[in-house]
Amino acid sequence: MKRKSTLYVLIACLMISLLASACSSSTKQAASNDPGTSDEKVKLVVWIWETAKDGLDLNMDAFKAKYPNIEIEFQTMKSTDLYSKYLITSSTEDEVPDIVAVESTNLSQIVQIDSLLDITSRVEPYKDKMSAYKWEDATRDGKIYAMPWDSGPVVMFYRNDLFAQAGLPTDPEEVAKKIQTWDDYYEAAKLVKEKTGAFMYGDSKTNSSSRMFESMLWQRGLWYFDDQGKVAVDSPEVKESADFLIKMQKDGLVFDARANTDQWGNGIRDGKIATVVGGSWHDAIIENQYSPSDKGKWSVTMMPKWSKDDTYTGANQGGANLAINKNSKHPEEAWDFIEFMLGNEESQVKMMTGAGLFPALMVNDDASMEETSAYFNNQAIRKVYAQSLANTYPLAYTSDFPMANKLMTDVWAKVFLNNVSSEQALKEMANELRSKTKRN
Repeated sequence: MKRKSTLYVLIACLMISLLASACSSSTKQAASNDPGTSDEKVKLVVWIWETAKDGLDLNMDAFKAKYPNIEIEFQTMKSTDLYSKYLITSSTEDEVPDIVAVESTNLSQIVQIDSLLDITSRVEPYKDKMSAYKWEDATRDGKIYAMPWDSGPVVMFYRNDLFAQAGLPTDPEEVAKKIQTWDDYYEAAKLVKEKTGAFMYGDSKTNSSSRMFESMLWQRGLWYFDDQGKVAVDSPEVKESADFLIKMQKDGLVFDARANTDQWGNGIRDGKIATVVGGSWHDAIIENQYSPSDKGKWSVTMMPKWSKDDTYTGANQGGANLAINKNSKHPEEAWDFIEFMLGNEESQVKMMTGAGLFPALMVNDDASMEETSAYFNNQAIRKVYAQSLANTYPLAYTSDFPMANKLMTDVWAKVFLNNVSSEQALKEMANELRSKTKRN
């Protein structure tokens, strides 16, 4: 009864948070023979969202050639629906799905409900080949329950035509020198607004996704919780970052639209947004979804830092993972699939170049890293992503991230709708987090 009640609480919390916040051989534990080459036909069911499936699709022909007796059935759904459905499924010990895709933002929460297969020994050959921070949320009590897939190294995409009109440099290295800190970013924003009428970035005052804020914190090694797991959102350092973004909004330097919505995308299309400080996967969103006609107008450089002396120059935003349902009847075949897709450099490179999924697996020596993008002003943008990833503080999202993210949206609403001070709003959030999570 205790396990079931805990599950119901987790389900309720997850549903609330999801409504407000919207990505070479194995060490086998069992059979000595490769099940993929046996005569037995096996079907694996994979729960996944559509854009993630697009990446796996690029490798399916190669996978079928190696494992002709393993059939893959993808069942696609929105990630929000996937998590709520899987939480319910896990409580009834269903055997389906065999494999589940999980965004890093929700991974720790899924790991905590004890529904995933322990794959600690299987991932051992890959521990040092993946970005260190990607293992944090996949781990519970020293055991690993998911294989990292892609990362979301944060960089600054910028419109070089708007920068030029504002009298700012346009070469990526020169931009990185000019805009080293967030104070530099603020001064550049004023020039952009004055000279072009455009806004520096886009985000909603009262319904922020908080992704920009979280990237600022991550780069500094700050989070909603400290290294001891205590609530830290009311710390002076966190308040500093919040106050900076509040100043940007109050000074009219921000396009008022929640990031990654159509309204925000229309601002990009119409040349009203000069920068996007976000995960590497924004390149496909900008190029293919919202601004396909702006070839050559965008470039990429490192995100700003709080201080020039800060150690870390990057941050993370999103990313995904694959895990095995511990009730699956085919755990070995499921691992064969995951290892082929995520532990194989060729597979990961294909998903990076064909679907924009920058891998957690380090592929810095691959020739594709040097490829230039015609859309992004003939720049080798993946080298910038790799630089960000290599210089990212090893933080974990934690199981309470979805709740914290939702409560942070409430902080912005209090500030801009009710004129509550940031200090008071963050203190109220911290107290609510302590009460709901039982953290100190």
